[in-house]
Amino acid sequence: MRQRCEPRLLDVEFANAQNASPSRSFDAALSDDRLAAIVICPSNPFLSVEPILQLKGVRERIAQSKAPVVAVSPIVGGEAIKGPAAKILREMGREASALEIARHYRALVDGIVIDDLDAALKPQIEALGLNVVVTNTIMRSRTDRSQLAEAAIGFAADLAEPARA
Repeated sequence: MRQRCEPRLLDVEFANAQNASPSRSFDAALSDDRLAAIVICPSNPFLSVEPILQLKGVRERIAQSKAPVVAVSPIVGGEAIKGPAAKILREMGREASALEIARHYRALVDGIVIDDLDAALKPQIEALGLNVVVTNTIMRSRTDRSQLAEAAIGFAADLAEPARA
């Protein structure tokens, strides 16, 4: 952190992460038959989400879950709202976009929430086989946070409907 992400990033690796176990409460939540949705919040996919996904069995359990899995893109208009996610994507030779976030999570999620500014990317993301919801994802206020949470949870509920039919 002292270099403020200024060195060029070549790769991200979490040594021995696959040997670490999730907490008991997280493990219990993933096992709960009442689990209605799994939402991957708009966090840095490399520095915040990936360490969790690499814990022993987590990625596999999420992929096998009957609950719909929805990600919220942390990239809006080609930039990260906060932190180095866009910088990391570019330095890894990938584009900084909601489309690239969809590609990153494609094998794990059923759908993705993208910002209104990225609405033009919806057809390209749908072409990847993902469902897409477009809404405001920039959380400047408590109301914004609440509305985004409701949109993500509602989206997951809509995705679950065909499975219940």
